[in-house]
Amino acid sequence: MIKPILASTLSLILVFSIVQQSYASVDTSADQPSTSVVGDCSKIPMSQLRGVAFIDPILSRDERGKTFSGSPTNYVQKSMEYLKFYKFNLVRVPYYWESYVYSPTDFMNRLRLIAQSAQNNGICVVFDNHHYFASSFWTQDKPALVNRKGFPSFVVEDYPAADTYELTAGPFWTDFLNNNIPVNGRKVWDVQAAFLIQVIKKVNGFSSVAGYEILNEPHLFDMSQYAKLGAYHTYIAKKMRTVTDKPIFFSRENTFGFPRDPNSESKIVPQGVTKLVYSPHLYAVPTPGSQGEKQINNFKTWATQWRVQVMIGEFSAATQADANAFLKAFKSKGFAWTYWRWTSEVVSPSGTSLGNVVYDSDTTQPTRYLNILVKARDTVY
Repeated sequence: MIKPILASTLSLILVFSIVQQSYASVDTSADQPSTSVVGDCSKIPMSQLRGVAFIDPILSRDERGKTFSGSPTNYVQKSMEYLKFYKFNLVRVPYYWESYVYSPTDFMNRLRLIAQSAQNNGICVVFDNHHYFASSFWTQDKPALVNRKGFPSFVVEDYPAADTYELTAGPFWTDFLNNNIPVNGRKVWDVQAAFLIQVIKKVNGFSSVAGYEILNEPHLFDMSQYAKLGAYHTYIAKKMRTVTDKPIFFSRENTFGFPRDPNSESKIVPQGVTKLVYSPHLYAVPTPGSQGEKQINNFKTWATQWRVQVMIGEFSAATQADANAFLKAFKSKGFAWTYWRWTSEVVSPSGTSLGNVVYDSDTTQPTRYLNILVKARDTVY
């Protein structure tokens, strides 16, 4: 495999050869046809999009500026070149409200850089309003609640840290889903919607932007909250629709203290809003007769009933067989997908932790799981 090379090296090669690939600083062989996107990503069917969750160190900051280290200075641009080289055409980009609070300028500039770099390389982008166990605010009092982030302190500061996430965040999520948290005289849904509108206005003009996700994995603590989550999705989606006609993505819930109820899933769908994409996550391998297969079938049935498309926002595979099973299932149902996760945080060939990291760069070798994913994609599609 011929890897992307530095622009300076490419310039030297141009002296001796008039036959070069047309896109910046990437050299690929003729037998690797491009699957990059040309045109408006917001109009491309989900069945044609496949890629990775792209983790960015700026957008991943918490409210105190903490993030992962080790990213090269040209991480965004080079990653997009590599993703094109590996024939991916979609990235789901998690961003954290806390990062915006820490540095609005850095945050907004990074959104634009990602949208522009993706556009330069024919890659579509879904911007994902992300949280991971709600907020970093509570880690100051309870170090056990580590690596959590999402909602800024001014949203969660009235909810004291307890010994467990459930005891800490349960009251917060109850009030949040009831839109019962005041922020400087405004309701929290309106404050969050204003933030999301700023995000949309910054990047909506880029053809690479395929859409926007309302909120990653909302947390529910009792059955009554399904309908409340639907009300929240509807309210925010309608606010977003005032500034964009691109698809709006809504994520599946996580539940605490009770199992998910498939019969209640329809309650979370935004109402009165068009161009919707359901974006559940799936970590159970969809082998025949498995729970993973059952979920895949549910996703397809629900999408047909709701008249929406589907993007699997997260999945990962530990083996080649698992990766093949995931992609065969996704292809058979016409789903887009983004593998969790592409990041420079871990650059060892084996990858690590949840998501079995996929990554490659000018100074590293491709991780084992990147090779597995690429082979599965090339086998299945």
